[in-house]
Amino acid sequence: MSKKLRTKDERTVWLRPAIKEDAAALIRAADSVAREGRFLVRSRFERDVEQEQEFIAAARERGDLILVALLDGVLVGWVMIFRARREFMRHTAELGMGVLRGQRGIGIGTALMDYALAWAAEHGIEKVNLAVRVSNEPAQALYRKFGFVEEGYRVREVKDLEGRYDDNIEMAFFVEAEG
Repeated sequence: MSKKLRTKDERTVWLRPAIKEDAAALIRAADSVAREGRFLVRSRFERDVEQEQEFIAAARERGDLILVALLDGVLVGWVMIFRARREFMRHTAELGMGVLRGQRGIGIGTALMDYALAWAAEHGIEKVNLAVRVSNEPAQALYRKFGFVEEGYRVREVKDLEGRYDDNIEMAFFVEAEG
């Protein structure tokens, strides 16, 4: 289901589930954020278009969420929620997201998170987990705004190409059932 919103700077952003035609744009967006070296756990995103199309199709088939944000027709952000597959963990899911540099701070991350957590509630997910770098304070603030709580730290979990370490904070959101 698509959703139309206004950004803080009064532009229109569309949120919708990813389709296979988004594959190349998703690759470019993830690679752009990865190359910043500050947010993801890789320095590049090098999946080819066919692999990304298969990834999108498989996620849809499993009932997972890949949501994209389009600003002026350009993919500028995404959020993914993948339900755990293990029998006793199916009530949980992992969340990952990103917003392109230059489009941060105008409400796109908030819109993606709002949609994703509502989707999780509608799909019977009880707990949403994520990991965020200690150095990524803006993302931590966003997650806390939505009610995520810290569950622990993974010390020196990330080591960048220059040999610098960063810790990861494990965070969780406990979903309240809709109704």
